[in-house]
Amino acid sequence: MKILLIQPPNIQEKMTGLYPHGYAKKARSIFPPLGLLSLAAFLKNRHNVIVLDMILSDQSEHDLPELLNKIKPDIVGVTVVIGLWPSALRIFRKIKNIAPSIYTVAGGPNVTYYTQETFSHKEIDFLIVGNGQKPLMELCDQLENGNNGEGIINCYAQNSCYTKFNCIHSNSYNINKFPYPDRTFTPYSQYKFPFCPDNPSTTMVTSMGCPFRCAFCTTTRPPTQMLSTESIVEEMEEIQQLGIRSILFQDELFTLHPKRVKTVCDELINREVRLNWTMKSRIDTIKPWMPKLMKKAGCFNIHFGIESGNDKTLKRMNKGYTQEKIKKTVEMVKNEGLSCTGNFMLAYPGEDEKDILQTIDFAKELNLDISQFSLTIDSPGSQLFNEALKVGRRTEDYLSEFVKHPDPENCGLPTELFSASEHFSQKELESFLAKAYINTKTLFDI
Repeated sequence: MKILLIQPPNIQEKMTGLYPHGYAKKARSIFPPLGLLSLAAFLKNRHNVIVLDMILSDQSEHDLPELLNKIKPDIVGVTVVIGLWPSALRIFRKIKNIAPSIYTVAGGPNVTYYTQETFSHKEIDFLIVGNGQKPLMELCDQLENGNNGEGIINCYAQNSCYTKFNCIHSNSYNINKFPYPDRTFTPYSQYKFPFCPDNPSTTMVTSMGCPFRCAFCTTTRPPTQMLSTESIVEEMEEIQQLGIRSILFQDELFTLHPKRVKTVCDELINREVRLNWTMKSRIDTIKPWMPKLMKKAGCFNIHFGIESGNDKTLKRMNKGYTQEKIKKTVEMVKNEGLSCTGNFMLAYPGEDEKDILQTIDFAKELNLDISQFSLTIDSPGSQLFNEALKVGRRTEDYLSEFVKHPDPENCGLPTELFSASEHFSQKELESFLAKAYINTKTLFDI
């Protein structure tokens, strides 16, 4: 079958107001749709696959008539994250208006967490939850053979009735058994990140999940899995052969297992892999020997989730470390010649203006190479959200309602929907963001 996999367009900045105007686009650049490239790599030996990144190509649903007429797909799959949900829904509706016989499939985090709500939109024929390789392959095989796509684990069909929607995490799923994302399905040389020392750049994932329980993170997560050292280095060698120069590791916590960090770095050095790379870490998972070895292996930056400059707030966030630990770790990393990026959350519930300004001053004091600030979000499924329910700051899962009834004409998401702030007006929150970005080094300065 011919399968068109689409990264939906980002017409407006998502989560409007949580970042200063223009920052979300600059900070995030345009990253390759790694999930779709992984699906393409898995499906390509049995099916004809095309991947379209509508963000990179600057296309929208208005381009679909020409695209569908040219490609003539049997199936169109769209990856869905919450910020692009209205955009994705417009894609599905346009497809059904143009060519109702085309099968439409939705997958991605939004579908996994809000399956029933997504299922209510009849423009989508099939929903795939969790890791999509096996269910999508089975769905394509079934449809090609004239079957209706029913009875597939982690796949829900509109022509069926369900009493509940679950994502089944199979113990047999092993990320080391699947092929690497095939980056040749998109024009990979066009992906460029302003904070990397050399371009083109790409993203890469070497692990899934995080065992820590920060209060603002959702608690419903799949089991933690790690790619083997051999798999990591082989994928990086393949990336280097394509002429890509830099990698942004998207793992939630690259430094979770120190032994793995050492073996990966040693192998990159031994095999003379010459790539620049940056990754995410907690403050307390960086060991004293890591920065020097990682730099030798190609690392140029460590991206820390610092979150606050207030010890009381750090404790309520369940971060497990203090201002003093943050200072020592950042200093240690910078002394080895690596740059440091720090993420901070402003207006955490319970904070007053003094606390917020303390975080801004602390970020400046750390002399980070890049600071990133956003307003605190109480994500449904997190401890922070449950606390909001208890005190009456929230009365329902606001994202559930948003998925069921999005504004189809607006791709941006209003700050009022997401912000966890309980004391400050929108104008005050925006003033805190402005002060933070004016007084620290950010991507605006690159």
